[in-house]
Amino acid sequence: MSVPLLTPRQMAEMDRRTIDELGVPGLVLMETAATACVQAVLERWSEQAAQRGVLVLCGPGNNGGDGLAIARRLACLGIEAEALLTRAPDQLDGDARRQLELAQAVDVPVHAPDADLPFDAFGVVVDALFGTGLDREVTGVAGAYIRAANDAGLPLLAVDIPSGVDGRTGRVLGRACRADVTVTFGAPKIGHFTEPGASQRGELVVADIGIPIARWPDVVEDAPRLIDASVLASLAPREAAAHKGTFGHLLVVAGGPGKVGAARLCCEAALRAGAGLVTLALPRGVPVDSLANLRPEVMVERIAAGEGGFDESSLDPILALAATRDAVAVGPGVGTSDGARTFITALLRALQIPSVVDADGLNVMVGSPWPATGARVVTPHPGEASRLLGSSSGEVQSDRLGSVRALQILTHSVAVLKGAGTLVGRVEDTLLNPTGNPGMGTAGSGDVLTGVIGALLARGLSPEEAAPAGVFWHGLAGDRAAEQLGEPSVLASDIAEALGAALAAAEHTPPPFLALPSGWRAW
Repeated sequence: MSVPLLTPRQMAEMDRRTIDELGVPGLVLMETAATACVQAVLERWSEQAAQRGVLVLCGPGNNGGDGLAIARRLACLGIEAEALLTRAPDQLDGDARRQLELAQAVDVPVHAPDADLPFDAFGVVVDALFGTGLDREVTGVAGAYIRAANDAGLPLLAVDIPSGVDGRTGRVLGRACRADVTVTFGAPKIGHFTEPGASQRGELVVADIGIPIARWPDVVEDAPRLIDASVLASLAPREAAAHKGTFGHLLVVAGGPGKVGAARLCCEAALRAGAGLVTLALPRGVPVDSLANLRPEVMVERIAAGEGGFDESSLDPILALAATRDAVAVGPGVGTSDGARTFITALLRALQIPSVVDADGLNVMVGSPWPATGARVVTPHPGEASRLLGSSSGEVQSDRLGSVRALQILTHSVAVLKGAGTLVGRVEDTLLNPTGNPGMGTAGSGDVLTGVIGALLARGLSPEEAAPAGVFWHGLAGDRAAEQLGEPSVLASDIAEALGAALAAAEHTPPPFLALPSGWRAW
């Protein structure tokens, strides 16, 4: 987990220090960035560029300066390139102004905003309108360019980030380019990996342009980091003398009338994730036939409960079971009755073993104080997170980083905010998961994740270790299931069944971006 995701402000500070403290001219950084973008264009679309030319959309700031340098460098290679500005040429200043002069010196056609250019007459479009620091809605000329670029249906390369995407949150600010490839500089940004920005960027290339990120660790110390396959390194292979007791005993407190499926998925995922033993604690009133399809490897304990499921009468029997187990998974399908609320609240206060809390286990805690003791992971989706935080799902999604940090503080737990780009909030840092796909948006997928994290806790991982390992592994399994079945056909049980194959292939997982040069990842 060594790759930080920077905010626009952090990247701007890196730029400033490189220029002011190391003495690297801004124009040199701009030239190097342009070279990386030209390389990406020609590696992918050389034929289209050579036959029909390249249209470069240039904004008023440094991103526009990058675009003008790209157009000039393409022209010097014999590729017809034209630049289309969002402002009159005489309104450019700084490095962008100098790049305009250089482009004009080699006869690159530079068009003012009132030029009527048919975008689809070109072979490739380069988006150099706005960089990662955009924080306002895109309107006017720039908005019209973005619409025309998207409508043209041509290969599109975005410089740094697709214009219109907020580099800090991934939010689309009114309208954004849909890129086939994005070339960013120095380090990936948060907006590249959070939705909807992640869906706008296409393939991501991180180019080293001479900004020594590792030189200034103080700038990136609070940056979220990408989870990678190293989090699974301790899970396999197993020692030859190991036995079922070696891998822990997970107690699953789940299920209720009409919701035994959630408990079943959680238990089976825990077994697939390597728990040595799994016991399902189920309310006594649940019909026996509800267990007909439960895996025979799962042990079942019928627990005293009320008509609606778990209640205060369930507490002592559950605590007695927990005393001989290694971890507990709580919540899937337990219901939200007053009895369930009383039971869950008391259980979380009394537990002496690590736990993972999900689904109704979270819902019944809305408005109740969370105990500040215990080793715990909570795994809300945005709806559950919004209820816990007293906000809306939209507010949670618009600031997922802030939301996961708030959840971690509120619950005194390691917090997992599920969704595209699942986040893990720990006391010391925040992590972002690059695995997974939209096919995992299916009933029961979260129950599978609960079982996976529960199994890892039972196997001896701490909550700080189990949460990132669980979400990464769960996402890998979802990706494998989608490859085999197609995203629309993935079921939660398919994700559980793919866990073994996903773990076996984890070390071969392709990186979430292409790095140029590849050696930069060493830091």
